Amino acid sequence: MKLTRARGCLLGLAAGDALGRPAENLAPEEIARRWGRLTEIEPGMGGTDDTEYTVFASSLLCRYGSAMTSADVAREYREQIIPNIEGPMRGAGFSELGAIQALRRGIEPPLSGLWHQHGWSDGLAMRAAPYGIFAAGDPGEAARLVAVDGAVSNSGEGIYGGQAVAAAVAVAMTGASPDEVVEAGIAAIPEDSWTSRNLRAAVAAVTAGSAAEPYAADSAGKPHTADAVAKLYEAVVVRHYPWTDLAPEAVALAFAGYLMGAGEVEASVVAAANLGRDADTTAAIAGALAGAGRGESAVPARWAREIGPVTGRCLPVVAGRHVLDVATELVAASERPA
Repeated sequence: MKLTRARGCLLGLAAGDALGRPAENLAPEEIARRWGRLTEIEPGMGGTDDTEYTVFASSLLCRYGSAMTSADVAREYREQIIPNIEGPMRGAGFSELGAIQALRRGIEPPLSGLWHQHGWSDGLAMRAAPYGIFAAGDPGEAARLVAVDGAVSNSGEGIYGGQAVAAAVAVAMTGASPDEVVEAGIAAIPEDSWTSRNLRAAVAAVTAGSAAEPYAADSAGKPHTADAVAKLYEAVVVRHYPWTDLAPEAVALAFAGYLMGAGEVEASVVAAANLGRDADTTAAIAGALAGAGRGESAVPARWAREIGPVTGRCLPVVAGRHVLDVATELVAASERPA
């Protein structure tokens, strides 16, 4: 069961990344104008840095296991990423590019995650799922491990966002209910953090009924209401900031989408993608949570057919790897003696 959940987690993540990609930085109103409801992966669309960094993070766990240190991660950046990232979009997004510049200057973690101005980004959250797979059933260990990775590129709220996702995936891997999965994510981070406040606000918005109707089609084909999304936005979205990759916002929207979809893969991914903002990341996280809970077979076959080996567009070092193979290797690594 662990293997099918792991494969479902990473396949769901890759599908969410690809589905949400064309909606990135769009408002729900614009998504509705263009697609009505975005439900299909555009042929040949593929994933983004979310999937590629997830593959890279998995490789770190396969190599170092639970003994991984931030120095190990920094060394892998210098040896595997930095020599091959010349050109547009290589090494994206913001927190990772900031870390790369810091490491090039000889700055070591955790200062490498503090030196630049994007430590709060969702760059760690987008690649946090493998840590939940590796530490399935142990959200504390998942949160610890993802913070080891995150110290290289992120700080503060950016690390908390990654910890919430990793811990939630670790619990989803046990087959827990969506409410239990979300609660585990919240419990893994400081209660007085912005990320925690946003997660609790998103949960309240969904459970109180302001966004309770599934955003993807439910059994009656019923979509969301504009008022429901507006109230969720009011609770967690920072409209005055020019970028959409704030971890407290993106993780909250991803968890909201997961709850709005009742933990089902298609419903959760579609819900998150149609919320817009950093849609590839929010849909990827929702897909990881739902895929971990429901397993590989729950990912729609029509989506799975669109997920091929990653291209290395952002990270040439991972080109040619398929998330299903990566998930299988990750489970094997997690079962090796410490």
